[in-house]
Amino acid sequence: MPYFEQNPLQKLALKPGDAEHELNLQGLSLGDAMRAVEVLLQSAEASGSYAIRFDAASDDGRETLFLPVGRRLLQARREHKLDRCLPLANGAGYFISFPD
Repeated sequence: MPYFEQNPLQKLALKPGDAEHELNLQGLSLGDAMRAVEVLLQSAEASGSYAIRFDAASDDGRETLFLPVGRRLLQARREHKLDRCLPLANGAGYFISFPD
């Protein structure tokens, strides 16, 4: 059995209530929301965990920020800028954490 320095399942634990910060994108256009996410990802001061919240899907059929923001966050995770990136249970946001 392999030895893990840290429990690998810990990265799967989603605790949005434990987020240290919040980025509220509710009511923003796609362009404004993506700029806010980019500023957060490029910020030298960004650390800890964030709950990124946006408007939930409605019955009007318009696209939410779920896919475009999610794609950018996953790219940042592949670039090792983020340690965790998981959707919130209600589908209206993401929980992210920056590496220590």
